[in-house]
Amino acid sequence: MKKMMVFPRESSKSDKIDAEDRISELPEPIKQHILFFMCPEDAARTTVLSKTWQQTWNSLRRLSFFSVGLDCTKTLEILHTEKVIIQSFKVILIRADASPSCIGKWLELVLGNYINQLLLDIIFEYTLPKQMFAAKSLAILYLRGCRLVESFFDENAKFTRLKELTLDKVVQDGNAIQELLNRCPVLEAFSIDNCLNVYCLELYNLPNLKMAKINRVRMFYINEAPNLHTLCCTAKISIIFLLCTTYTNLRKLSIRIGYNSFDVMYVPRLNSMFPLLETLDLNDIRRLDEVKISHDRLESLSLSTKFNTITGQIDCKNLVSCKYEGKTIPSLLINSSRLQDVQLKLLTDYPLDTWWFLRLKQYLETFKQPGVLLNLQLQIESSMVEINPELLSEQSVCPLTNFKHLRFLHIESSQNHRDIIDAMLWTIHPEMISVKLLSQPDSALIKVKYFVMSDC
Repeated sequence: MKKMMVFPRESSKSDKIDAEDRISELPEPIKQHILFFMCPEDAARTTVLSKTWQQTWNSLRRLSFFSVGLDCTKTLEILHTEKVIIQSFKVILIRADASPSCIGKWLELVLGNYINQLLLDIIFEYTLPKQMFAAKSLAILYLRGCRLVESFFDENAKFTRLKELTLDKVVQDGNAIQELLNRCPVLEAFSIDNCLNVYCLELYNLPNLKMAKINRVRMFYINEAPNLHTLCCTAKISIIFLLCTTYTNLRKLSIRIGYNSFDVMYVPRLNSMFPLLETLDLNDIRRLDEVKISHDRLESLSLSTKFNTITGQIDCKNLVSCKYEGKTIPSLLINSSRLQDVQLKLLTDYPLDTWWFLRLKQYLETFKQPGVLLNLQLQIESSMVEINPELLSEQSVCPLTNFKHLRFLHIESSQNHRDIIDAMLWTIHPEMISVKLLSQPDSALIKVKYFVMSDC
């Protein structure tokens, strides 16, 4: 049997023509036309095919559209016909003049495009249409005054590009907000405030989440958010569950304690749970009889209370700034060799006497170390001030001189503010004094540059 010899076939001229990328050689307007009729996700992927397609994508006309009225339908229709990409669409409606069908028409014209940012600020309640949740190209979504319906979410629908989500005064049906969160796998920033019918919320499986601001939600869980950088929570009555044992990337933590159990559960474990924490704000402290905060990296601390006197110890060797706001003079011992800025805001609505000023001076003397600048703001709403100048002068032998600014707000009468300023000057010598009188609300803030020579 003869052996058959097989030789490779020479490529013909027609084969070489077929191997060429003839689509990339199309005229620019035709390629733009092709991209416009592709779904946004597939159109964006063409940028990795070649430099030619990337240039085509970048050459598409883009527009940020803003409207505060009802006459934008024709404009949007023209832009749609001209195949202009509307990257950002912002609408602010302050009256209930626009019908739901009118707003729905706007969204239909916009969402079929490569929209990147959508902002709807509607003062009246408006139910978002179902096609709203098919906009896969969205990266930033801001909703205010809208209604979310849980049944509108398709089972497999996902916002695969959404990075920033802000909800303000949004009303939900069922568990719509949680459903929305579950469909944002690459979310980086989330903010919610004043939303109705939201009692429980869970942030989980969000590996890219860096910032979360959660206000007026009674119960929420945070789990599987390893890159969380900033967490802010405000609620009078809430329960916070931080399910991860350690948040290794958290830098800023701001909590309104109120009646929740955050103080009991997490304050003693700050150093271990948040090893890189730099800024800590604990507001509306009620439950702690004695504050004990210890952290190696903390640089800024803010404490506020409207009820009890805050006592305790702050052991933070890298603390630079400390702020306190309350009705009573605190009793906090701060151990930090780097402390530079101390700000105190006292909101007093009870009678002041000589001993009050002496207690204040005694507390301020704990910040006499070199390099510390003090700022004191007194908001005095009491008309009763009884000061014994002779006793005050005997006790206040050497006023403190490391004060930057002394501010007086809401002082009842001119006579009171004279007495209070006199008493304060026996206590401290600030560089500047500011006075604003409650009895003269239209008067400008009076600022006086104060110089003092002291032999103390």
